Amino acid sequence: MINGAHAASERYEKTTCKVCHGFARFCKISSCPYYRNLFTEAVFNKLSSKNVSGPSPPTLLVSEKGYPKVVVGPAILLVENTSPDFLEKPADWLNHSVSELLRLRISLLFGRTVKPVKTTDKMVKLLKESAASSKPVDVEAVFSGGYSFNPAFKVRTAPYGPSAKLENMHLVGNVSVPRKVDSLIHDPDLSATEALTTLHEGGFDEYYLTRLFSMGLLGTALERKLVPTEWSITAVDDILSRKLYEKVRRHRVISEYRVHSYQAVENVGHVILTPTPWMYELLEGWLKHVNSSPYSDYEIHKPRTTYAENTGGAYYAVRLSILRHLHQRKEQGGAIVFFEIHPRWIPLGVWRFREIIREALKRPGEKFQTIDEAIEHVSKKLDIPINKYIAASKLIPFIRHQQKLG
Repeated sequence: MINGAHAASERYEKTTCKVCHGFARFCKISSCPYYRNLFTEAVFNKLSSKNVSGPSPPTLLVSEKGYPKVVVGPAILLVENTSPDFLEKPADWLNHSVSELLRLRISLLFGRTVKPVKTTDKMVKLLKESAASSKPVDVEAVFSGGYSFNPAFKVRTAPYGPSAKLENMHLVGNVSVPRKVDSLIHDPDLSATEALTTLHEGGFDEYYLTRLFSMGLLGTALERKLVPTEWSITAVDDILSRKLYEKVRRHRVISEYRVHSYQAVENVGHVILTPTPWMYELLEGWLKHVNSSPYSDYEIHKPRTTYAENTGGAYYAVRLSILRHLHQRKEQGGAIVFFEIHPRWIPLGVWRFREIIREALKRPGEKFQTIDEAIEHVSKKLDIPINKYIAASKLIPFIRHQQKLG
């Protein structure tokens, strides 16, 4: 499930640079509009050496290329006057512009080393130690070969900057690992699902948990292995939301339709909460391709068992925010989500689906008595015609039919 294709993102969520047109072989640091304003003389001086030291947020990246061997390594912050821990806190990113977030992300130098997913290699042990830290860590790294400056834009993960082959690394100073996390890391009998649920209920956010999961720090001895970052994001969202669903389905059903909206980072989300038992649909529309049909995935009454092929990781990120909101309010309901991506969006990861919907649900919503009243209200806020969403939707006709029967 976690490594399925994301049809919408694979087709549309790509860099449409006027210089290189998205082809890495044509990309040069001297002409790239994303890079050229970032690299100062101080940064180039740092990259003139094979020995680089600096803080890591900590950010660890695991690539799926070559699986069951993977490319894994730390990301080191190259620029000064930036708080490294901010780069691991997407919940704080919504108040920043796309260009500012891009500048911060591509200021990270990624060290690449190829390892089997089940390795006990000394360097991987250091990476695991770094991953468990709740605070930034200082890293001293030795690189070989030349630095690659191709922008590393991916479908579901936030981008990073230059990369190079990692030969060796050291952690400087003490690593801060929360006591509860340390306890679970050293418990080889507890499943990854149980460990993730326990830590989430203890207040640890999904971003930190994804880092632990990706580096194989949780679960039984048989479960522990390196997991590609993109897969880990969706897997953690799915595991946590399934546990929340088990709680939400025991709560009372809400008595009216509610509409919540929020816009940030060239994306906007509208949520219709429905007075029904749990059901959920994500409708994803791209304004770059306004004449195309929105993408849709859905589930009725319980979490789906097949991968959401059309909306991919976004589906699970949004579902987690909705179920967490309902559980916090001790309520049950359904949700139809309209999510529009504006043309100025640059791929920065699936986090914005999770955070925009979370923020929308924090804000006061409008209340309605019928699904058609709620849809009429949302239609006035959409840039893509509502009839395109209705044609792509499975839940809207289902709810309308249920209303007629009632």
